[in-house]
Amino acid sequence: MAACPPDFPEPTDAEFVARVRGGEPDAFAPLVRRHLAAVRAFVAMKLPVAHLADEITHESFVFAFRNLGALNAAGSFRAWLRAIAWNLVRKELLRFAREQANLSRLERAQLADLATGDGRGAASDEATFLEDCLATLPDDSRQLVQERYQRGLSNDEIAAATGRTAEWVRVTLFRIRAQLRQCISGKLEQAAHEN
Repeated sequence: MAACPPDFPEPTDAEFVARVRGGEPDAFAPLVRRHLAAVRAFVAMKLPVAHLADEITHESFVFAFRNLGALNAAGSFRAWLRAIAWNLVRKELLRFAREQANLSRLERAQLADLATGDGRGAASDEATFLEDCLATLPDDSRQLVQERYQRGLSNDEIAAATGRTAEWVRVTLFRIRAQLRQCISGKLEQAAHEN
């Protein structure tokens, strides 16, 4: 955007907003140029995943454009835009947390089924691959999985029995589940390519 001569200062955010509300949708482009870097930086600090930061920044401007009528005439466009971005970041973080919790519950249930030998999941490829992946774990990791899911011991009980902290047990089990998830995904991909 070319700089305006001193006698014609660049319009304020409020003036651009008024023009958009008045039927000039192209007047939104200077608002995007003016605030894009700041909103992108704000989102990236809260959610340091490049493609998600870009997506949420884009969604923030789209939402702002579509809902410009909701902006208080005396309000700051930048502050309103940041509030929109923050709400979208929180929504994404909540979605991610729910997804991770669901995956974790599924993994725990599958591990418990296999450890107790009830065989409910034995018909699925995932359960078969989980058994294969469990067999590749080091003995101490496999024993930790058995203590937690076969014997049903709590993290505190395992910690007391192994001389570790409950936090160590929790983190180690988390890492083992991530390792098993990666192993199963690899086997599923391989099976898909073979079929």
